[in-house]
Amino acid sequence: MARLIDKIEERERQTEANASAEKKTPVVVRMTEQTKSSSGKDKQISAKVNSETYAAFTEINRALGMSNNSALNMIIADYVREKRYVLEDIK
Repeated sequence: MARLIDKIEERERQTEANASAEKKTPVVVRMTEQTKSSSGKDKQISAKVNSETYAAFTEINRALGMSNNSALNMIIADYVREKRYVLEDIK
């Protein structure tokens, strides 16, 4: 019967071996092999806006109790839903 300390040391060696093997894989490959987050969101966008517009956008979202990111996700989802016909026309 193995001693507890032996089991712990073996587990640590396996963890270190797995970590070193993972580090050898390029970051881009590791990122694409990973599953998406639970929300399925894996893309990032950037936009430049007028500071007054951004301030008003932020104030509105705070009043509604939502983050700017949530509001942008909602806006993009609505846009895609409304413009879905464009993709259907292409096919």
